[in-house]
Amino acid sequence: MLARTILYAATMTLITGGCAILHSVQLGDIESKTVLSGQPFEIKLNEIGINTAEAADIAEAIAKTSGYGNEVSAIGDIIELFQMGPRTGNPVFRVDYSDQIAERILQECPSGQVTGLMAIRETAKYPVISGEIVRLIGYCS
Repeated sequence: MLARTILYAATMTLITGGCAILHSVQLGDIESKTVLSGQPFEIKLNEIGINTAEAADIAEAIAKTSGYGNEVSAIGDIIELFQMGPRTGNPVFRVDYSDQIAERILQECPSGQVTGLMAIRETAKYPVISGEIVRLIGYCS
């Protein structure tokens, strides 16, 4: 699975010209019988993030041509103070985008008997914006 994640990140980088960043992978207990005979599932949740520092740098560069570079820089610093979001990746517009994970697992596995659950946190990075991604891969018996 980890090799598939690394291959996915490399492929996305080549196709999109962006940069994929793997922040963390967590793997739960594995019951081999369920992995062999169970149903695999994958859940993917994502939200758009914004790098306010990059956005301010671009705005500042544009504003310098009209003489307002310092003002835009100050506004960027103020916005950065109020940004909250994941510590891995850029701040997102909706901080609750991953709150539905438990419900989604139960949709995929109504019995609730899940094994080999792997949680992957990654970012697909582009200039100024990013895709903040949470993926879960597991097996349902």
